Amino acid sequence: MSYIRFENIEKRFAGRPILQGVSLRIEEGDKAGLIGRNGAGKSTLFKLMLGDLEPDTGTIERMRRARVACLAQLPDLKPSDTLFDVVMHTFAELLALEHKLAELEDRMSAGDESAINAYGAVQEEFQRRGGYDFRVQAKKVLHGLGFTLDDFNLHISALSGGQRTRLMLALVLLQEADLLLLDEPENHLDLEAREWLEQFLKDCNHAFVIISHDRRMLTAVTNRIIEVERGGARSYAGNYETFAKNKVLEREQQQAAFERQQEQIAKEEAWIDRFRYKATKAAAVQSRIKRLDKLERVDAPLSDQTTAKFKLGEVVRSGALVLEGKGLSMAYGDLQLYENLDFTVERGERVGIIGPNGTGKTTLLRQLAGRLNGASGKVTLGHKVSLGFYDQHHEGINPASDIFGEISRLRPDMKPEQVRTFMGRFLFTGEDIFKPIATLSGGELSRVALAKLILTGANLILLDEPTNHLDIASREALEESLTSFPGSIVMVSHDRTLIDKLVEKLIIIERGRATVHLGNYTHYRWKLADKAAEESAKSTADVLKIRRDDGNKGKKPAQRAKIEQKEQRKRRNRLEDLERDIAEMEEMIANMEKQFSAIDPSDFDKTRQLGEEYEGLKKDLAEMYAEWEDQAEELSGA
Repeated sequence: MSYIRFENIEKRFAGRPILQGVSLRIEEGDKAGLIGRNGAGKSTLFKLMLGDLEPDTGTIERMRRARVACLAQLPDLKPSDTLFDVVMHTFAELLALEHKLAELEDRMSAGDESAINAYGAVQEEFQRRGGYDFRVQAKKVLHGLGFTLDDFNLHISALSGGQRTRLMLALVLLQEADLLLLDEPENHLDLEAREWLEQFLKDCNHAFVIISHDRRMLTAVTNRIIEVERGGARSYAGNYETFAKNKVLEREQQQAAFERQQEQIAKEEAWIDRFRYKATKAAAVQSRIKRLDKLERVDAPLSDQTTAKFKLGEVVRSGALVLEGKGLSMAYGDLQLYENLDFTVERGERVGIIGPNGTGKTTLLRQLAGRLNGASGKVTLGHKVSLGFYDQHHEGINPASDIFGEISRLRPDMKPEQVRTFMGRFLFTGEDIFKPIATLSGGELSRVALAKLILTGANLILLDEPTNHLDIASREALEESLTSFPGSIVMVSHDRTLIDKLVEKLIIIERGRATVHLGNYTHYRWKLADKAAEESAKSTADVLKIRRDDGNKGKKPAQRAKIEQKEQRKRRNRLEDLERDIAEMEEMIANMEKQFSAIDPSDFDKTRQLGEEYEGLKKDLAEMYAEWEDQAEELSGA
């Protein structure tokens, strides 16, 4: 059953085609990821789905009864409305039914027997539509998206931009819809909220289409990927990880087919040129020309020239100890962000800083960069260390300048043609080099900021959300560049794929404390889950069994089957998570094995430390496999 059907759609803006020949369907049960480079037409496709735009040619059919929900602006509200008031507006019909039940109850208590039948009918509808738990569901969604009980009473006018975005997402998730259209819902969500959203989308019964640059989320929640490329849209079965593997194989096959055809065309053209003026070959020449004209040409794979090149280049080799933080603390009044944090960064090390929104991740990064007043503790840079700082808000870029002027001021030694060539790597070609900074998009600003960072030649770079506003292709290009960077990195990021592939040490800031964890994000989350499961097994196993047995007593077989299906689904989800974690852990261990060959043999401390980390990860991997076997056995025996 198709909720939306596109048939040979074309859409143009200012005479330029954005989408051409697009045919696709969004079906019941689809959990589709919509991906593509920035400017490829993803948002245009969403607007066509919603009916906010109409195609120039082609047809769009939308199921008349289908309820579609999407991220939108907040509705017109009273200034006195609180965050929770706004969420309750979503349940206006249920609130009306609740009010009707209260009226009927008053009539029945007054002896009005005619209200009894009406009450039964209204109560049945109220219960069927979730009337007895909609407030609980609303609170669960708000908590999952990072709102606290205190936030529920905030007036709308007091909400930050990030809080407004999360509130709009909550309104969408709580709607009674058949199809959800989610445009980058992970924006302004911290790691914990992203994982909650993933689980929500895994478990929800709605079909949805999600635009996202979060590769981990796309892998976790989708069963189909729609890629917008070169004006077309093509659908692939499976999640993002499956798509990425198939896409590499497809590009290799397309490149081989393109090269074979080009070789064939060259031979034909050479033969034609050789015998073009021979009368005895005239008919054969014309036949071959016609055959070439009719030949269906194989397109070359999309050129890498459309992806920014973030190669960081060589840097001066620093001393073994790059940075040392001693007793680092920061508070705003009574709000303690972190205190007495000690850690070091060694040459070539990659460190990630993670934690919930508002806990002080960027604050710590600014303290390390020497850009923060009021903090305590000492930051010491090592021998021959030069520091570069990437600010996610781009405060170091002059909005009154243009791109050419911004780069020239940083590097007056570069000639104009050198500036043009260098910025061409960041997709600023031709007259784009003279674009005013104030008119740049978020992605363009990010590329300018990264270009400036590279030109500093720093061997210690501090990165604050470097992948914000970058599409997947650009994220992967940046990821590759950072992986090969010979210097040291300290990074704040919500991009779990980037953190997992890059960092080997984490600083976790939460609840006023900062702790250090050796390992990447997947390893850290697995450790937390393992610890929680162990504590839960020790303290509550018997209680949970009693509750489960008591809860199932008296339930109908259909109810018990439904409960068991839910448990089975949880086990399958846990098994899938474990399989992904194991794959990422094995990749991390393989990368660590490569590091052994790069260590100076005389650096005994570094060799010992890396060896201890390596053995610890191998032990954790063995425990992961053991847990996977237990889960698999429990699932097969259930």
